[in-house]
Amino acid sequence: MFSMVARKLSISIKDKPWMMKSIQYNFWNNSFRNLLTPSADSNTAALKPFTVVLEETQKQHISKQNNGVKGQCREFLSALLPPSQESLPPRTMEDSLIQALIPIGSCLDVRLQYTSHIGGARLGRLVQDMDNFAAVVVYKYIDNPLQGPEGPSAHAVVTARMDHLHIREDIKNDADIKLVGHVTWVGSSSAEVGVGMEQMEEGVWKKVCEAKFVMVARDAATGTKSAPINPLVVKSEDEKILFKLGKKNIASRAKADQDSLFKEPPSTIESNLIHDMFLSTVDHKVRSFAARVKPENSTWMTDSKLKSVMMCEPEHKNDYNKIFGGLIMEKCIDLAFTNTWVFTGAAQVPVCTHIDDVIFLKAVEIGDLLYFHSQVVFTHETQVQARVSAEVLDRDTKRLKLTNVLQVTFKLPSKVPHVIPQSYHEAMAYLTGRRHFLISLENEGLLAEGMAEKEMTEVSKYTPLWMLKELDTEEHVYNVQDMLGEDTFMEAEITQDIRARESGLLS
Repeated sequence: MFSMVARKLSISIKDKPWMMKSIQYNFWNNSFRNLLTPSADSNTAALKPFTVVLEETQKQHISKQNNGVKGQCREFLSALLPPSQESLPPRTMEDSLIQALIPIGSCLDVRLQYTSHIGGARLGRLVQDMDNFAAVVVYKYIDNPLQGPEGPSAHAVVTARMDHLHIREDIKNDADIKLVGHVTWVGSSSAEVGVGMEQMEEGVWKKVCEAKFVMVARDAATGTKSAPINPLVVKSEDEKILFKLGKKNIASRAKADQDSLFKEPPSTIESNLIHDMFLSTVDHKVRSFAARVKPENSTWMTDSKLKSVMMCEPEHKNDYNKIFGGLIMEKCIDLAFTNTWVFTGAAQVPVCTHIDDVIFLKAVEIGDLLYFHSQVVFTHETQVQARVSAEVLDRDTKRLKLTNVLQVTFKLPSKVPHVIPQSYHEAMAYLTGRRHFLISLENEGLLAEGMAEKEMTEVSKYTPLWMLKELDTEEHVYNVQDMLGEDTFMEAEITQDIRARESGLLS
């Protein structure tokens, strides 16, 4: 039986010509990741610090009375809200183009804030800045004729999700960083924003990472209903490509949500993968589904968890009296990193290569108790996929409500332990992690476009390695004729041991 499993999972490379190709794929030449280039006359000396850009945006667009808008202030902001998108003037991508400097190389005080104890820059802190920067881009894009250049905005811009953050280069803590961003797609009240990060190296700006943010506009008076934003006019060929890709991203997100394992069952291939994984870890000598045996260099998924908790204080709030989403992302990324390092037990630190599927499901209030839960859900050779969720404790029901979730990919210099699901919900987490891992490879240019979906629907090399080994069938599988000639009743000690194992797994 195990020989058949191994044969079924083994792939003939000759039958997969696309796997034989050594994909020469320049990530930054891929138009999916390219953004508009700022004018050539923009130099480092002329760049405003990011903190200044953020402060100017807050003073110009965000009402100081947003912390509980009442009475005349509410009526004033409601009167500024445009009735429809058609009433707003069209805007271009260049209208939203902005850049800012994070002087971690030229300012020692700033460097200290961004330096990690393991060396390099703090990724979570930089992602928090990218989230804030995406909001600044949308505020710059919005042009509302009902309000002047000064005064509070009728729009409240918040983050709905972030995805496809790929870290191409190590981010140093001793060189200045530049953020560049603009809208790439616009709906009726939402916009996709591309934010790129560049770092100075030998006098030249070098791209290190980029991410896509989906921002939504709400009415600033109540924050409960959508607010229309300006329609986007696409002019140049580069803008047309970016808009087309942005539209494709929106469709891909909708499809991914529709195909989620929370709504649809796994594919036949994925179901077979989980079943074969289960069979390869069952102790066939004991003849019990609950008797599991870990393969060499592996860990049960249930042992790959790490948790933390945070009390949400007033200092953590954003401009709309909610807990800042960028801070939540930072906490999630830090926990995923720590969990991965503990799981692998490696002397070298994990390097984050990709962050995907950061979803904001529910606003977090001041005073909430926020639980963070990280779990390693998939591993392959030297790479680890970790899922992190943030949940708020409902004081009345004492139940946790999901507010945020994200997937993080790490790479280590040596092979990592296999992670093995034991229960059905762990198997679903494994398959979801595997899907995101394959998507991360495609986004990084390590798989050709469209290959991630192909890998998901076929048994491929991204399969637990121990399942591909030829196993000794005589040692692990009983001969039926021999079983019929034996006393099929187990001794009392064996039965008691099996029940103890089953009780331990179900408790």
